[in-house]
Amino acid sequence: MGRVEGKIAIVTGATFVEQGGLNIGGATATELAADGARVVVADINIEGAQRLADILNERHGEKTALAYGLDLRNESEIEQLVQRTVEYFGAPAIVVNNAGIFPMDDGDVATMSVETWDNVLAVNLRAAMLMTKHTLPYLREHGGSIINTASTHAFAGDNSLTGYGATKAALLALTKYTATQYGKEGVRCNAICPGTTTTPPAQALPQEIKDIYIRHTMNPTLNGPTELAKAYLFLASDDSRGINGEVIRVDGGLLAHQPFVPDMRNLGMTTAESQ
Repeated sequence: MGRVEGKIAIVTGATFVEQGGLNIGGATATELAADGARVVVADINIEGAQRLADILNERHGEKTALAYGLDLRNESEIEQLVQRTVEYFGAPAIVVNNAGIFPMDDGDVATMSVETWDNVLAVNLRAAMLMTKHTLPYLREHGGSIINTASTHAFAGDNSLTGYGATKAALLALTKYTATQYGKEGVRCNAICPGTTTTPPAQALPQEIKDIYIRHTMNPTLNGPTELAKAYLFLASDDSRGINGEVIRVDGGLLAHQPFVPDMRNLGMTTAESQ
């Protein structure tokens, strides 16, 4: 029996696209379905979500997955998603708040428009709160696991992506507040912070940019969506029942090292030798 056998999951930001394959949400839905869950894959890109649902239904049997298209900036659409999940599968026990955006105009503070700021907060932060809010009646009754996708941008600054970083840091607080408020009722809430991951957008980056990320990642290669999905499956399952309100970095060691280590390594030196 799978670790999430018979459980019902909602995964936002879950797609399969022809150019690049699975994103983190898509890989997570794939892992959950392979381990016995039934999954609703929700995304504004309904074509990509439907493609993923078709793959999972072909692989694991009819009515394994349901694709649902929505705009997460709209609370009524989130309510409808939860209602459709209950009607089609039953009460959700796993909620993965994975959807997020990092638009090109999310730059530095001096050039930030209020429209961009509000849009990033609406998708990355407010939608996670609203998904939690509208699934809590079911989770509080039966218990369950909420997993928020934050980022290593929650821990350190960048020369752009100001709104993105702010939302990811706020998600860590939302995670702890949710765990604190509903843990006694059997609701667990944890966050995963991916580093650079070989999702379809990352695959499209120039090689010079990829090389920088690889140089600063302590593992030999960058994580793919499947490496991330294994962590989501663990937090969704009862194997992690002792973990609540926790933040887990799955970044291949990106933030484990002193910033100068890659440069020292390129010089063939260690820090001790330079002193």
